[in-house]
Amino acid sequence: MLFEPERHQALSSARWDEQFVRTAINRIAADTIRDFSAATLWPTHPDDAPPSATFYNLYIGAAGVIWALDYLRRSGATDTVPDCGPIIVDLIAPNRARFARHMYLGVGGLLSGDTGILLTAARLNGIPTVVAQIGEAIDGNADNPCREFMYGAPGTAVASLAMWRETGDAIWVERFRRDIGRLCSQLRPRVDTDCLIWEQELGYLASHLGAVHGFAGNLLPAIQGWSLLSTEERRDWSACIERTLRATAIRQGKLANWPQSQGRHRPGRTAILVQHCHGAPGIVNALAYFADSRIDDLLTAAGELTWHAGPLVKGGGLCHGTAGNGFAFLKLFRRTKDEIWLDRARRFAMHACRQSNAARQQHHQSRYSLWTGDLGLAIYLWHCVNLDDRFPTQDFF
Repeated sequence: MLFEPERHQALSSARWDEQFVRTAINRIAADTIRDFSAATLWPTHPDDAPPSATFYNLYIGAAGVIWALDYLRRSGATDTVPDCGPIIVDLIAPNRARFARHMYLGVGGLLSGDTGILLTAARLNGIPTVVAQIGEAIDGNADNPCREFMYGAPGTAVASLAMWRETGDAIWVERFRRDIGRLCSQLRPRVDTDCLIWEQELGYLASHLGAVHGFAGNLLPAIQGWSLLSTEERRDWSACIERTLRATAIRQGKLANWPQSQGRHRPGRTAILVQHCHGAPGIVNALAYFADSRIDDLLTAAGELTWHAGPLVKGGGLCHGTAGNGFAFLKLFRRTKDEIWLDRARRFAMHACRQSNAARQQHHQSRYSLWTGDLGLAIYLWHCVNLDDRFPTQDFF
């Protein structure tokens, strides 16, 4: 079985309606602006945690909401947003305190820790205000044994690339090359499968394959920094990408998916998923910029599986929701130029809008987070309008 049907639902019959989508974006932005408090930030959604919990990082917390509102304003999707420049750096200390029980995962992570908050501060207040702190956070994360995108050096290597593009300063290239070199050196062959892969230390040991905690996400810095790699490095990375993807894929006709892990899974989680974080959509979202046609058949098969499985029951968000899966269609549209993928992306957008509206009526509030909630959905909707396939915070800052 390539997916578990109970995790998915039938796709809405609604066809693309740009005005309906723009209204949904405006509603999400208006709710987010209305419910902001400089003292308490945003209400926590019951699907994320108890109401007493407050989150601060890029993934599920206030930094991600602030980044998203700023992006929507800069891109013309919405107008007035709160001025969060004065409070953004102040999120670091409470985020570390919130994270105290998991300090073994490191404090510098892009999605989880200091680096993502500081990059958001750079966007709001200017790079010079936090440039030294960003460098320190990236350097402090270089040896993180997590070896995955959320907490580890692959995420902060992407941050180095973002800083290099913004500043042109060679120090960021040096940091990127240091981290990508270490990452390459940590690849290991498996005795049970003909592939090269990493082992993640996340309080448990596993060789994950997905876009947040595993192989696909770890490839993001190499693919995004391709021009900074030598000919030999590109050859090695290309061979590794194809070899591991083919060796670990589960194929059925024109469909393909990947298990959460090769070998041991995360304790208590053995499901085969079709999400951004684990499964076919994340493989596409992480690897669609790979400048080589040798994996096109795998990416197309992953997209077909994502469409065949249908929208996710969990909601409209990015990490494990309908919008995150829909981004795979936007990426395949850019890569193949086939209009069928744009139509599928927009069909998922309409469905995700209805999921968000239904959840808002049920809980009497929007879901204020970037990767799990309505802010990520709003960006996905905006990108369906403007034919933009960049995945929030993963592909650009």
